[in-house]
Amino acid sequence: MDSKDSGVSPVVGVMLMLAVTIMIAAIVSATAGNFSNTEKKAPSAILDVSIYAHKQYDDFSTPAMVIRHISGNVLQTKDLQIVTYYSVPGSSNISRGSIMGEKPVDVKGSSGTTEYGVLFIKDDSRFTDPDSHANWFGNASASFKPGDILVTPAQSCDSEDAYPGDPELKENPGMDQIFPNVNFGEDEFVQGGVVSVKIIHTPSGQIIYDKDVVIS
Repeated sequence: MDSKDSGVSPVVGVMLMLAVTIMIAAIVSATAGNFSNTEKKAPSAILDVSIYAHKQYDDFSTPAMVIRHISGNVLQTKDLQIVTYYSVPGSSNISRGSIMGEKPVDVKGSSGTTEYGVLFIKDDSRFTDPDSHANWFGNASASFKPGDILVTPAQSCDSEDAYPGDPELKENPGMDQIFPNVNFGEDEFVQGGVVSVKIIHTPSGQIIYDKDVVIS
């Protein structure tokens, strides 16, 4: 064999190895790019959560929860999950709640029983109908915008139904859903108690609100 030919094989081998390496790098880069393009980005919003043991409405009171959208992106409520964790003071009773998707509750008021969402969107600057599914948390049409508030249907809970142990405290089925295993009216949901609240953007898995809220 010619001495010149003996040096060709190593060179060709190295070139082939480089070519294969470049091809693999290109495939990996393209795959990573596809993953990054399909990854959901969490919206940015400033929210405020208030929780009440006895929120006064005209001539009655009831436990209630209010979520205010202060500023930022419009949030589609179908993409949100609200998680609550509440340890009853001086007790081993722990409530772990999770609300995701549209869920109706029957609210008994002075005019009869009406079906509302566990939470529904309200805006004091314009009329919003709590009976409309488009305003219910979890509905595909329910857009939570800056200036809006999400409320439990507390203002409609003016029937004779009250929590055992406190006949003055009207029953709020929205709160019953958000805080399972809590005996409202039995000194288990009191002012000064602390609720851990997380609001999660489910498509991205990112938490957009995470605070300990003191019950008012």
